[in-house]
Amino acid sequence: MKKILMAAIIISIAVLLFLYAVPIIQKQRLLSTGNEIRILLVYHPDYLKEAPHILAAYESVLQEEGVPYESLDVYQLISIKAGEAAKRVPAIILPDTILQGVPPEFSEWTKQYLSQGGNVAIIYDAGTKHQKGYYLQRAAFTDLAGINYMTFDTEGGKALDRGHIRFTSEESRIFFQFPLGKTIDRLTISGYGYGALDYPIARNESIRDLPEKNIYAYAVTAANRKFPAILLSDYAQGKVLYIDLPIGRMKADSADDLPLRAILRTFLFDVLGIPHIMNVESGRGGVVINWHIDSAVEYNTLPQMQQMALLRKNIASSFDITAGDFRDNPGDGLGFDACGKGRPLAEMMKEYGSIGSHGGWGHNWFAKNIEDGIFKEKEIRENIVKNNKCLETITGYKIAEYAAPVGVHPQPVTTRILEDLGIVAYYYTGDTGSGPNRTFYAGKMVSEKVIAFPIMPFGRSASLYEMNVLDKKKDGNVSEWLSDILAYAARNRTIRLVYSHPYDIKHYPGAVKAFMDKVEAMQQDKEIAVRSMSDFAHFFLRFLKTTYTFHRKGNGLSVTLTNPEGLVGISVAIPKKLYNPPAEREYTITEDGEYFYVTISANDTKLSFLCARR
Repeated sequence: MKKILMAAIIISIAVLLFLYAVPIIQKQRLLSTGNEIRILLVYHPDYLKEAPHILAAYESVLQEEGVPYESLDVYQLISIKAGEAAKRVPAIILPDTILQGVPPEFSEWTKQYLSQGGNVAIIYDAGTKHQKGYYLQRAAFTDLAGINYMTFDTEGGKALDRGHIRFTSEESRIFFQFPLGKTIDRLTISGYGYGALDYPIARNESIRDLPEKNIYAYAVTAANRKFPAILLSDYAQGKVLYIDLPIGRMKADSADDLPLRAILRTFLFDVLGIPHIMNVESGRGGVVINWHIDSAVEYNTLPQMQQMALLRKNIASSFDITAGDFRDNPGDGLGFDACGKGRPLAEMMKEYGSIGSHGGWGHNWFAKNIEDGIFKEKEIRENIVKNNKCLETITGYKIAEYAAPVGVHPQPVTTRILEDLGIVAYYYTGDTGSGPNRTFYAGKMVSEKVIAFPIMPFGRSASLYEMNVLDKKKDGNVSEWLSDILAYAARNRTIRLVYSHPYDIKHYPGAVKAFMDKVEAMQQDKEIAVRSMSDFAHFFLRFLKTTYTFHRKGNGLSVTLTNPEGLVGISVAIPKKLYNPPAEREYTITEDGEYFYVTISANDTKLSFLCARR
């Protein structure tokens, strides 16, 4: 009995040592890495236990954007001197949901950090609760934000409300990297199929005069009350960003990736100029032109596309094909019949890009059977495999990308099937307006191996058919939307997908022709790249295997990169206001107003370079 008791005591001590050792290790990591630069994601351990997926969502976006970061317990952070943290941590993110409570001294610590040149992003409900769990009368970071964003005392039960997010100007929208198509009226954030989106917001009240130039967007309630939703201010020697949206929860739970990604990119890259590596090859943004081929009507429209020069060998599109000989019901003869009557056209499409799978053999039939609950995982898999096998006899290569018929893509079942089949990319009607990402569904990352490519909407529409029939968009509107996609991708050095069907072109032939001409010109000038989903996804997956560090070294910035699959095409963004590009000439150097982009030309698996201080 004594032996059992002694064993229990030893186990208990070991558990306690482990629980206390983990935060100590975290602290030592922050203190022991010399002058390594990274940003911090701060969490409260009690709130993290309830919502670990929120931290995972933030971490996923930072990983995908090449940002050096560390996640740290708030109690460990305040044990480090604020001035010491500011030397190596250019920004601290205080996330929604997992930092609702903070130690009382943390707000003062944060002020000291800002006074030493640090920068802070306050998201939605960070610091709104007492350590005992009830809401505070005044949020912990009220002084920093210039607004109190916990107003139960004055607003009662409506302190937490819902509202639309409306930018104060087009310049504000563009600055925060929201594309034109993600709005319903050029300013109000919208969603495909929904129109203006209704978001959770906190009613807030200012504690001092807020210059209008600091407010980039308002939350507008059903009663037409306005509250600052994106607020960027100076504080001491740093910048403070306040966001009145639970952007981490939206990414993790609602398949709404763009707000978290766009806001973090703007704050870290455009406002603060943090060095980072880039998820686009050679540091160049791009577009996916995704054509869905799903019925016999395309026997006429595809030759017309050729005649109109809308298919071009130097513009590699994604052609995703539903291969069966029926569309709505077996035997109706309305399918594309890729291995029969449609084969010559399928062979022709190989010359203009990559062929992928558009689902399960019969377009509308497949989607309806899934929606009606008739097709489960077994049937979904069987029909995708059948579709792929037909297409592979045409392509001579393994199908690597997928588009769900009618957008019916039950998560995570379908993506798990795609991963099993070796497919690396899929068109996605969630996360609309955003770039390629490892999407989340119901609080979990769906796959680390299959990349979602969200569609670029135009308000509540996405295809040219929807724009014409549902929304009555004019030619000029569609031309502007298409042009904006290209400008957005080039300016922000990111990837976006635009999709439609060949039979939709009849609604806007002039707009599509102008778009293809502009695509060709921008690609020739190396402003953008045009590739298939699968091509972009292969690079993205390789990029994710890159490890990297940024160290302040002497009078410069030391960069170290490692990738077991090779570094060729990987680019590093170096802030121009602080550093010169590396002197070595084995790199390709491009630049814009804010950054030098150092692209690796040799396929080494590890290398380092030094950028001298200006």
